[in-house]
Amino acid sequence: MMKKKKMLIAAFSSVVLLCAAIGGGTYALFTSSAQNTGNTFASGTLSLSTHRNDVPVEGPMFYTADSDAGRMGTGLWAPKDTHTRAMLIKNTGTLDAKLTDLIAIPEGTPAQQADALAFGEQAVVTVAALAAPGGVTLNADALNEVNEAADRLFKSLINGPSFLKALARNGQEAFAIAREAVLDWTYRVDNNGQTVLVSVSDAYVGSLKDLYNSGAGRDANLPNLILPAKKTMHLAYNVTFVDDTGLGFDNDSLQGKSVNFTFKNNFEQVKNN
Repeated sequence: MMKKKKMLIAAFSSVVLLCAAIGGGTYALFTSSAQNTGNTFASGTLSLSTHRNDVPVEGPMFYTADSDAGRMGTGLWAPKDTHTRAMLIKNTGTLDAKLTDLIAIPEGTPAQQADALAFGEQAVVTVAALAAPGGVTLNADALNEVNEAADRLFKSLINGPSFLKALARNGQEAFAIAREAVLDWTYRVDNNGQTVLVSVSDAYVGSLKDLYNSGAGRDANLPNLILPAKKTMHLAYNVTFVDDTGLGFDNDSLQGKSVNFTFKNNFEQVKNN
């Protein structure tokens, strides 16, 4: 009987070991996979190029004397002088862009920069985006005619008695009045035998010194200044040397001075912004 119990225990142990061996084994599972190849993540580009309206090359908009580099010299400045030049900015990238900042940076030695800021305090700058319906591209003659018409507008506006009276009371009030007048302006021009109505899509009017603002410039805050990819924006820049009559500065402090500024326009992508 004892022998049978031992044999039974041994047999049971064998069964347990066998089960353990089976339970500890591995199985080959059926598997498969699916894949999607050729995924590409290409970033767009934001790239700008500029040229003046008088010659299709890069260079300053405002310069004193005519030369082979340009035939639109301003001559020597005096109070009440006002000049308008066009900056053509092309978006050569693949993403639409929007103007975010307008900046004017004084150049030269510290003393020359101080003179530039003194001039900036006595100068009003207007930046107007000129646009034709349907994105029509103006030829060179039409572009120059529009720029000359805008120049006449700015001369009558900034040197006009209404603006100067408002400027004596409050600069921001005067700038707001001038901006509204600029936004209401339109001009009809012949372009390749067709009459095109040019208008101002948006504009900035303010002190030239405010465009420096310790290097930060001014937030453009011009929501309509969008530059689509592969398109060109026509910005009319006007600078007016304001007469000091009734104002808190002295034109005589700038006699014989020569100052230099760099005008800079910052753009950002429109998409996801």
